[in-house]
Amino acid sequence: MPQTLLTPVMVDTIERYFVALQGHATAEVMLEDILTPDFRTGFVDGLVWRGPDGLSEFIEARSEFFDESHEIRQISDPWPLPDGRWSARTVLWFFLRRREPAAPVSEEFTGLAFHRWEFEPSAQRSGWRVAAQMVEGFARLNDNARILFGRPEDGLTT
Repeated sequence: MPQTLLTPVMVDTIERYFVALQGHATAEVMLEDILTPDFRTGFVDGLVWRGPDGLSEFIEARSEFFDESHEIRQISDPWPLPDGRWSARTVLWFFLRRREPAAPVSEEFTGLAFHRWEFEPSAQRSGWRVAAQMVEGFARLNDNARILFGRPEDGLTT
């Protein structure tokens, strides 16, 4: 596929990933629909969740969020990897909301996240799959998000 056509394919793949994640899909459904079996996510130089078990742990760690959205603000640097996969970087604006039991109000987490993605072309009708979503850094975090993401070696710190 010509490199000029990759960005729309990658954006579509990222959006399908977030539809599943925001919809609280199970690890099994996500692996069947959008992820590679060796999927990994986490923080560069921090905690990384790997494979089906890691994906289940990641989904559990973020299950407390009942309202969330992710908006791609920028996608850049699509390049081929030696194994036939492709990589790209994104800047995403995120909004997460949770409510602790008996809390009078919900908590909001907002900011920008910088990710490095890996994609695998797929012959399946659903198109490409996500092989990795790694956080490279953050900007403009509100106080709640600063605490939540403040220790990448521990994952999501609440």
